[in-house]
Amino acid sequence: MSEKKNGNEAGEGARKLRIPTSVVVTVFFLVTVAVMIVIFLNYLTYVDDPETEKLYDKYYAMIVPDRESSFWNEVYESAHKIGEEQGIYVEMLGKSMLRQYSREDQLRIAVAESVDGIIVVADESEEMRELISLATESGIPVVTLMSDCPSSDRCSFVGISNYNIGREYGDLIVRLARRAPESGEPVKVAVLVNGYTEASGQNILCMGIQETVEAGVRQGFTDDRKVDISLVQIDDSNAFSTQEGVRELVFGPDAYNPDIIVCLSETETTGAYQTVVDYNKVGVITVLGYHDSPAILNAIDRSVIEATISIDTEQLGSSCVEALSEYIEHGLTSQYITADSLLIDTSNVSKYLKKEVQDEK
Repeated sequence: MSEKKNGNEAGEGARKLRIPTSVVVTVFFLVTVAVMIVIFLNYLTYVDDPETEKLYDKYYAMIVPDRESSFWNEVYESAHKIGEEQGIYVEMLGKSMLRQYSREDQLRIAVAESVDGIIVVADESEEMRELISLATESGIPVVTLMSDCPSSDRCSFVGISNYNIGREYGDLIVRLARRAPESGEPVKVAVLVNGYTEASGQNILCMGIQETVEAGVRQGFTDDRKVDISLVQIDDSNAFSTQEGVRELVFGPDAYNPDIIVCLSETETTGAYQTVVDYNKVGVITVLGYHDSPAILNAIDRSVIEATISIDTEQLGSSCVEALSEYIEHGLTSQYITADSLLIDTSNVSKYLKKEVQDEK
């Protein structure tokens, strides 16, 4: 009797756990529909995404030293925009890579990927020259940007007139020297130069500063105040190293104690003015900047930075793409293309701050 009862109880339990066939079919149907909806939505996303839908005629790689810099991002956005209009995909190489590659390694990657054209912030090292030659031998034209490699096989250089920029800085230094209090001591000027690259453009810019200041002193524009200019090598690969370099310049054991600091890059500018602020040297040390990022414009508005030289980033980016396309289509292009520059100080900074606000909107 006992065994039969247990068997009956087991049968009743099985009947209780049995799921109706209609429920199974319904669940299966709902899961299938859900999966189909997900697939369909993914398909719509794929079709509507211009990055995946649009086909490009050419692919250009842009290689810059600092992918976080607002200056280089503005240049890239301009290049990308005009590329879109011409059916060309312009990519800032390495922007989506987790690992940081050197410019030389990125050049090798671009050649290995057989891109249609390369835009690179170059230098005059032998390795850079050889890599540009490797690209051109592989049928890939190269445009150098802002910093040239003139002995290479590059088809064009797009940049600025370094000597004219140097003269603009020189005029600013002469003006500031004239305003300096009379102390019998020369006005000390530290020009921050990139200490880890080979580039003649930097030397030409410094020559423009030196010659303009010497002429200003000689002609009496500084009211007999002497000016001492020192070129200070600094690592401007990031803001921290720049701040450390400026701190050593002002407070180190061999401190130069400059009255004026001239910055030749955006990173140098942000590093220099941050150091001046951190060590309460505003009004004691005058900073002359480079580029017109929102942070730099705001610093000018607060009189932390005296002035900055703004480069037309839109011209730089579009000129690079046009030079490559012209060379690919016709086999020749202009060897030197220069972009405009503009001095921004307290007299006109409000206009550019308003423009930044309008652009954000």
